[in-house]
Amino acid sequence: MYCGEAIGLVISVFSFAMGACIASFLNVVIWRVPRGESIVAPPSHCPKCGAAIRWWQNLPIASWLALRGKCAKCHAPISPRYIAVETLGGVLFLAAFWRFGAYAPFMWVWFSLMIAGSFIDFDHQLLPDFVTIGGMVYGVLLSLLSWVCAMHFPVPAMPLYPAFQPFAAPPANALSGLALGFSLLWIVRWLGTKAFGREAMGMGDVLLMGAVGALFGPVAVLVTLILSSLAGSVAGIAMIAFAKTKFGRFVAIPYGPYICLGCLGWIFRGPEIVTWYVSLFKPAAL
Repeated sequence: MYCGEAIGLVISVFSFAMGACIASFLNVVIWRVPRGESIVAPPSHCPKCGAAIRWWQNLPIASWLALRGKCAKCHAPISPRYIAVETLGGVLFLAAFWRFGAYAPFMWVWFSLMIAGSFIDFDHQLLPDFVTIGGMVYGVLLSLLSWVCAMHFPVPAMPLYPAFQPFAAPPANALSGLALGFSLLWIVRWLGTKAFGREAMGMGDVLLMGAVGALFGPVAVLVTLILSSLAGSVAGIAMIAFAKTKFGRFVAIPYGPYICLGCLGWIFRGPEIVTWYVSLFKPAAL
């Protein structure tokens, strides 16, 4: 194995482990923040018997497998979602490193916000301010940092397509993306509320799309909107069909997780999607 390959393997393992560890903490955030509890105290404990979880019982992925998904003291079942969130964090962090290399840590921050926001939205149908407003602020600040660094330390563009960066490079791109993402979803929310006579979409979804625009620019907003609408429609049809057969009533669907899913589509395949779409309108060669 060459030295470069060995270093790449080490960083890959570190990226996965880092993602799993951060996602383990995000499990605490997902559970406590919507309930107004501190994410610092008390320390991790079993929600059934209250027994403290020792550090060796709190290792990401490994501890859940070793304990066979049960509390070490009372043997109450531990939700498999804990290991699912930890695995998701590891996979996304690793994928970010493979895709963006040295830029990956900046993407890890956004991935962490999306994981926390998605699962909180699934459980409580709300998106916390630290995800939505925090994402917008992070996008604008990151664009300013990128712009300043580009002026003093020019770096080559990422090898995706010309002028594409994984983040909104110039501040104007970030601000215009934020404005487009916010305004588009706000209009959809307003029209839906008028049409259905009730709130059709939470304000958190509007702010979340603004965060997508602040981080990745106006084109990313359009791609994310299309992908999230498709994913949400498929999931919605399936859930409504299930609800009619079993519960006989309509089931509300949080949109935030599908915005995050559409954003992931942009992050990892955005340039290819745009290139494919533009090619549909090019006249065929004679």
